[in-house]
Amino acid sequence: MKRLLCIAVTVLVSVAFAGPRTTPTEFFTKHLDTSSPALAGIPAKVQAGDLAGAEKIFADYIRATLKPEVLNRDWLANKYTSAQKRKIKKAADETMAYHLSSCGMPHQFPVGKIDWDSNPTFNQYKEWTWQLSRHPFWTNLAEYYTLTHDESAAKVWVDQISSWFDQAICPVKAGSGATHCWRTIEAGIRMSGWSHQIHAFMKSPAVTDEFLTRYFISIWEHGWRLRNNSTHGNWLLMELHGLLRISLLYPFLNDTPEWKDYSLRILQEEFSRQVYPDGFQYELATGYHGVVISNYLGIFGLYDVLGLEKPEFVRKGLENMFDVYVRLGRPDGNTPDLNDGGHMNVAGWLRKAKNMYPDRQDFLWFTSVGEKGSRPDYLSCVFPYAGAVVFRSSWEKDAVWGYMDGSPFGRGHQHEDKLNFLLSAYGKEMLTEGGNYMYDSSECRKYVLSTRAHNTIRIDGLDQARRKTYKWVDSDILKKADVEFSTTPGRDIASSVFKDGYGKNLLKVEHARKVLFIKDVQGLSPFFVVIDRLSSPDEKPHAYEQMWHLEDCALTIDGASFQGDFGKGVGLFAASSDAAAKITDMKGQHEPYFQGWMPIWKGGPHEHRPIPTPVVGGSFTGTKRLVTVLYPYKDGASLVKGVTASADPAETTFTLLLADGTTRACAE
Repeated sequence: MKRLLCIAVTVLVSVAFAGPRTTPTEFFTKHLDTSSPALAGIPAKVQAGDLAGAEKIFADYIRATLKPEVLNRDWLANKYTSAQKRKIKKAADETMAYHLSSCGMPHQFPVGKIDWDSNPTFNQYKEWTWQLSRHPFWTNLAEYYTLTHDESAAKVWVDQISSWFDQAICPVKAGSGATHCWRTIEAGIRMSGWSHQIHAFMKSPAVTDEFLTRYFISIWEHGWRLRNNSTHGNWLLMELHGLLRISLLYPFLNDTPEWKDYSLRILQEEFSRQVYPDGFQYELATGYHGVVISNYLGIFGLYDVLGLEKPEFVRKGLENMFDVYVRLGRPDGNTPDLNDGGHMNVAGWLRKAKNMYPDRQDFLWFTSVGEKGSRPDYLSCVFPYAGAVVFRSSWEKDAVWGYMDGSPFGRGHQHEDKLNFLLSAYGKEMLTEGGNYMYDSSECRKYVLSTRAHNTIRIDGLDQARRKTYKWVDSDILKKADVEFSTTPGRDIASSVFKDGYGKNLLKVEHARKVLFIKDVQGLSPFFVVIDRLSSPDEKPHAYEQMWHLEDCALTIDGASFQGDFGKGVGLFAASSDAAAKITDMKGQHEPYFQGWMPIWKGGPHEHRPIPTPVVGGSFTGTKRLVTVLYPYKDGASLVKGVTASADPAETTFTLLLADGTTRACAE
């Protein structure tokens, strides 16, 4: 395996946006509600200049009021196995040794000294510095302390978070991403981890009265920043989750009633602002769809833990979002990796949902591996607003499954992948795509965003260029996608079109794609036919590249056809109607551009592995029709050996060439 050193050109530069610190006096006199009897003595202490006395009253109140047995009940009730204990200790030992990780890339800081502005990554990956301040390693440390009461863990937590307080001064005027430590997404995320940490450590001797005051000064500053620097999309949900968590857990802060009302109001509004009527979040990325679900679930769970009446709008709004994973799910139980998405495990997500929706028998069917409940009562389906089309022959693990992208560009985390097609069959992922890569400026990142990393068409060596002109407007959430879909027992048909231009000059070539899922041809198992129509307003010759990315397999190319052998008799045969086209395997290509790679996600610098990537290359002037048959098989040999069709876009017929020497005439 060859590591690709994808050097980014973006360097995160420290910017001094910090403002004046909130002093203990300001905190006690302006931001703390001292109306309760337990805190009523604080104003007099502050007026007398006795800050230590004020801090003691406040700290005693915190230790008496916070309820670790409620918030950290899962840790306290868990019967840890020996293996779990070893894992927890290993994570804690690394943190106590100042061996901290961000973005899956660890770094050894000098013991007792963390530079929260540092960036030790090989490519100056700016996310590393930002995400270091999410502090997940401290939550591991808190769980370890809950289990062992090892005071060295509490001391390290106090030392490390105090160093963060020293360096990370809350900015007064700074955009969300303008500082290293106070990006608003991290500020929201921290409030989940920090809440478990303070509940775990608060009664340790290492946690002094002075420290508790300093800690809650920072909590107020987090609330202020989150309330006044909201963004949008999945970030907003993380910001609001953090702000609402502050409001519910720390009602002794003066601003929490308004913060709570604001958070709940916007959280409810965001369902209609961010989620299409068919349930897909508007970034159209499977992983970030889950991020949004997770933050709503975190809110729902917090209300449950605290014994509060749970907000019904969360339960109501999430059902359709959970259902997205059901409808997208491949036979292997995972979703496709859409946009900056990832493969999401359907059953894993539905386990989070089954208690919220006891009447959903399909959710129960997935989570019980088919032993309870009932499977969905449909097969192929369309997301009429999100534009995704899913084809399936059954709900069994050896089903034939396909996906066509007829989606709008969405908002955030987009790839230039309109009309992309994916295929799984007989227990194998067959047609895949270039996946996702770290958010840097490398050639690797440019590749996964590009059209050439997907199973669609490039023109004259140019990628689709929707990003250049597309602008999201709020009303788009109610706009149906330009996708057509029909389903019958014998055939499913989907079609859409790309007409937004290629390359920086927006070359005006239109690409219309129709996908047929044919299930009723006698003697043949279910298969796909992809029909591409290309049209240019000029009469100049144009080159096309039709990309097909295969998962690991033995690839053979023969004229206008190729075949992938996935082992154990399972394979995919593909043939193009363009007899003049040339098929080239661009597996693991670096020059003149990246092509034929799949990211590997693991600790350390991300790598790519090469994957077979047959690219059909041809030309056209004016218009052209391409017909491609994709025949997955499981018995050792394909029953289809080719396809012929007219290149005239007005034609609607094609002929299959079969292995027994016969032909089969078909129509679109």
